[in-house]
Amino acid sequence: MAGVNPHDPERQETVGRRTVLFGGGVGLLFAGITGRLYQLQVTDHQKYLDLAQRNQFNRRILTPLRGEIIDRFGAPLASNRKNFRILLIPEQARDVDAALDKIASITPVSEERRARILREIRRRGSFTPVQIADNLSWHDFSKINFELPHLAGVLPDVGETRDYPEGEASAFVIGYVGAVTERDLSSQETDEDRVLLRQPGFKVGREGLERTYEKELRGSAGAINVKVNAHGRVIEEMADSAVPSAQGKTLSLTIDAELQEAAMKELAGESAAAVVMDVVTGDILVMASTPAFNPNDFNVGINPDLWRDLNSSPYKPLLNKPLSGVYPPGSTFKIVSAIAAQRAGVKANHTAFCNGRIWYGNRYFHCWKRGGHGTVDMKGSLKHSCDIFYYDIAKTLDVDLLADTARKFGLGQTYELGIPGQQKGIIPDRDWKRQYFAGNPANQPWFQGETLSVIIGQGYVTSTPLQLAVMSARVATGRAVRPRLVRAVGDLILPAPEAPLIDVDQDHLSVVRAGMNAVTNEWGTAARSRIDDPEWQMAGKTGTSQVYQITAEDRAKGLAKPQDLPWERRDHALFVSYMPYENPRYACAVVVEHGIGGASMAGPKAREIMKAVAAKDPSSRSAIDPRTLARAPAPRRG
Repeated sequence: MAGVNPHDPERQETVGRRTVLFGGGVGLLFAGITGRLYQLQVTDHQKYLDLAQRNQFNRRILTPLRGEIIDRFGAPLASNRKNFRILLIPEQARDVDAALDKIASITPVSEERRARILREIRRRGSFTPVQIADNLSWHDFSKINFELPHLAGVLPDVGETRDYPEGEASAFVIGYVGAVTERDLSSQETDEDRVLLRQPGFKVGREGLERTYEKELRGSAGAINVKVNAHGRVIEEMADSAVPSAQGKTLSLTIDAELQEAAMKELAGESAAAVVMDVVTGDILVMASTPAFNPNDFNVGINPDLWRDLNSSPYKPLLNKPLSGVYPPGSTFKIVSAIAAQRAGVKANHTAFCNGRIWYGNRYFHCWKRGGHGTVDMKGSLKHSCDIFYYDIAKTLDVDLLADTARKFGLGQTYELGIPGQQKGIIPDRDWKRQYFAGNPANQPWFQGETLSVIIGQGYVTSTPLQLAVMSARVATGRAVRPRLVRAVGDLILPAPEAPLIDVDQDHLSVVRAGMNAVTNEWGTAARSRIDDPEWQMAGKTGTSQVYQITAEDRAKGLAKPQDLPWERRDHALFVSYMPYENPRYACAVVVEHGIGGASMAGPKAREIMKAVAAKDPSSRSAIDPRTLARAPAPRRG
C-alpha cells in the first residue's frame, strides 16, 4: 500500500480549505449567539422583563361586597356572611380530575357537581378560577388547607355570600340571588361587568328587590397584583398597587321587620296574605305571604327535592300573594259600590228591604243571610254586608261609573314598588268586556245582570291584597295614597309619593267610613274583630268571595256548606280596615285563601296584626336616616 505524502500540495490545499470553512462557520455561530444575546439582553430587555413580571405577578379581581338591605329602623333583611370555599385554577392544576377526586375525599363533590365544574371550565377557559365547593365547615376547610401541597391549582378562599337573617319572613320583599348565566353575561354593557360576573361564585339578583336593584346593590370591582411562585401559588399580595372594591349601595325599606315577623306568625298555617300601609306616607310596613320559601336555600343552591315540593304545593309558597295573587274582593268591594252609588245620585238614607232574595231577569239573586236583614240604609248595608241593598242599586247603576270609582280608589292598577310580577287584577267595564270577548261578538255587550255580580265583588272583578290595602287607605284619608317600599338608595332619600285629594265628594266618604266603623264597633259583621283600645278604634269591612258554587249533587252527598267541601273549593276570606277611626294612620288588608269567612277567619287575623301595629306605632319613631349609617371599609376578596 502506497503511503500518503504529507507534503502533497493538493492534500494541503484541501485541509486548508476545510479549516477556513470550519473556522468561518464557528465564527458565524458565535456571531449569531452574540447577536441573539445582545437582542435578548439589550434590544428586547424591556419586553422580556415585562413577560417575566407578568409570570411573576398576576392581576386579580377584587369582587365587591353586595349592598345591604335594611328595614325602616336599620334591621338587616339582606346582608353578607363569611363563605369558606375552594377554587381551582385549571391551567395550574396538573390533573383536574385528580384534584377533584382528592377534594371529594374531604368534602362531597357529586357527579352532577363534577360535570357542572367541567362544563364551567370549558366555558370560562383554563385561566379563570372555578368554584369547586362553598359554604364549607371550618373543619373541612382546614383539611383542604392541610392538603394544599398535594393540590396544585387549588386555592382556598374566604369570600362572602348573601345572608337573609329574616328567612321566610322577608322572602317576597327581598327575593334572592343566584348563579350567573350566559344570559346575564350577554346582557352586560361593559367588559368590566362581564369580567366581574365571571368571578367564581359571583351571584346576581334573581327575584324581588335583589333583581330590580341589581346594579345599585352590586357595587364595583377592585383589583390587586399578587406575586406567585413557579407553581402559580400566591406568595405575596402587592397591597400598594391595589385598587379597592366598592361595596354596593344600601337599600333602606319602609318595611318594619318586627311587624313583618308578627304578621307571618299570625298567618302561619294558612295560604294567606297581609298588607299594612301608613296612610299618610304610603309606606308599606308589612307585606306578608304564607307559606313562603327561605331565600337562603336558593343562595347556597336549592335542593331538587325541595324545589319540586315548592312548585307542587297547593298552598303556592312561590307565589307573592300580596302582589301577584288575584282574588274576587267579595263584600269588601261594597265600599267602592257605596261610593259609586252616591256618585250616581243615591242618597245615604236610601233604603232597601231585604227578605233574603231579589228577582231580576229570569232568576233570584240571594243575600248571604237567607232570612234577610229587613230594611237597611247605606250605613246598615255596610254594617250587615247586605247583598240585597246592592242588588237593588245595581239594577240601574252604570257599570262604567262603578269601574271608574274602583280605579279612583286604587283597584285595577299596579304600583312602582321594585318587585316584578305585580298583577293588575280586573275592574270590568264595557270596554274591557268588548276586548275580552273580541272573538265572540254576541257576548261583547254589557248585560245589566252582570252588574249585580260585580257590585258585590264577584263575577269578573278581581283584585290583589295590595290594592285592597290601598283602597282602605284612600277611603280613610280621601287622598290618592300611593304605596312605596324603598325609602332610600344609598344616601339618596326618595320622597314619599304625592297624595292629592280624590275628586269625589268627601261627604260620600264619611258615609262609608261610618259604615266601616259600624262593622267592627257597632256589632256589625266583624264585631269579634273589635279593638277595645279607644285610641286605636278600628273600622273595617268583611268579605267572602265564592270559589265554587255548591250544586244539588253536592248537597245530595252531604256537602251543603263551604266547610264541607275540599279545601281548594272553599270560599276565600277577606278583611280590610284602617285605624284609628277618628284620625287614620294605618290601613290593612288580609286575604286567607279558602278561609271560608271574612268575619271568622280574616277579620280576627287582621285585628291581631293591627294590635301589633298599634303597640309599636311605627309613626311615633323616626325611621333611620341612611346618610348617618356607619360605613366600614369593605374587606378585599380575591
